Amino acid sequence: MVLGRLTIVVVALVSGAAMLRGSGVQVLLLAGMGSAVVVVVQRLVEASRRRHARGRRSTAVIEFCDALSAELRAGLPPVVAIERAVVVWPSWAPVVTAARLGGDVPGALRAAGEDSGAGGLSAVAAAWEVAERSGAALADVLDQIAVGLRSDDEARAEVVAALAPPRATAKMLAALPIFGLGLGYSMDADPLDFLLHTTVGLGCLGAGVGLALIGLWWVERLADAVER
Repeated sequence: MVLGRLTIVVVALVSGAAMLRGSGVQVLLLAGMGSAVVVVVQRLVEASRRRHARGRRSTAVIEFCDALSAELRAGLPPVVAIERAVVVWPSWAPVVTAARLGGDVPGALRAAGEDSGAGGLSAVAAAWEVAERSGAALADVLDQIAVGLRSDDEARAEVVAALAPPRATAKMLAALPIFGLGLGYSMDADPLDFLLHTTVGLGCLGAGVGLALIGLWWVERLADAVER
């Protein structure tokens, strides 16, 4: 997120300086490039937030299974047990409402399981249905579901760890040109003047920004597909 904010600030400063000195065409080109950078950075930040939210929901499902199993083993009625277990994720309150009113608890669980990372609730819903119809013990099944979900989470964590270096490399490569500007000034050159006020420079800037954004988007899309 820090890199994202830094990128947006740099783009805004460079674009603003160029707009004060540039022609209409330059202003349009730079505004377009700046907008593209901001959009891509925002989407990367949003994707990161979604990943974290997905991980939190997945952990909450496991905790929910453990808590519900423990409450049932303690002899509590299913309605009370599920009410206490849902504390781990308050947004699943509709499940408690369905249980209190004698409604469709499996349906409420499946609806909650539609959120990214909460898919394990579908297994809980199926187990609840079987327990309702057959009178089978639900606690043992919940324990097995939790074991399976933990195994999935561990595998997913390994995938995330393996994808961290490629993600970091892509972001570093996208940011390197910014440091290249500083290197140019340290050699008594004026890279911004070339990039912003010559046709060739604008072409190089546009191509560089475009390729950097495509690279970031491509790496993120590949990584997200693997994580899912």
